Amino acid sequence: MVLIPAFDEARTVANVIRSARAARIGPVVVVDDGSSDATSAVARRAGAQVLRLPDNRGKGGAVAAGLAARDEDVVVLIDADLVGLRAEHVRALARPVLSGEADMSRGVFSRGRWTTTAAQHIAPQLNGQRSALRTRLLEVPGLAESRYGIEVAITNHASAATWSTVDVTLEGVSQVTKEAKRGLLRGLLIRLKMYGEILRQLVSPHRNMPKR
Repeated sequence: MVLIPAFDEARTVANVIRSARAARIGPVVVVDDGSSDATSAVARRAGAQVLRLPDNRGKGGAVAAGLAARDEDVVVLIDADLVGLRAEHVRALARPVLSGEADMSRGVFSRGRWTTTAAQHIAPQLNGQRSALRTRLLEVPGLAESRYGIEVAITNHASAATWSTVDVTLEGVSQVTKEAKRGLLRGLLIRLKMYGEILRQLVSPHRNMPKR
């Protein structure tokens, strides 16, 4: 399954869905996180199955809701605002987990927009493009409450639980910035909120849980 959390992403989600469907690794599910735009309608027209949440739960809440609603074994997590995503990128993310080579794969942007590529090299643990077993993702402490801190929550738990992880290069892939999507001022405010949620997850007591 490809799981795509989306909040007000009507402009970009269709292209992401098309690439995910072309990968042919399972159903493509969009979790509409209480969007105020046409995200759900656009996603359905593009061929995705849609789970629409009545209110905004943040990225972590959207992913948790999607995981709880499905029963596929392997889940590929893809952001709804990607640019340059191709079917082979999705297959490359899924392959290490499907083959049993790794417990989790993590995408790393390369040769895309310099801003997102540079950010991924500085903090690759924040990349939202991943693949893992659904049951393992459901074990991540505080997942549903993590909001923008979801990638930190997953990374911390993967480290504590000693998951084997491989990085997958996603050449030519990047993301639309918050400022480009929402306007300069609103985008900046959203970015600051995102950083705050990431910081809260970094200092969360969950990250110091003992290894199993």
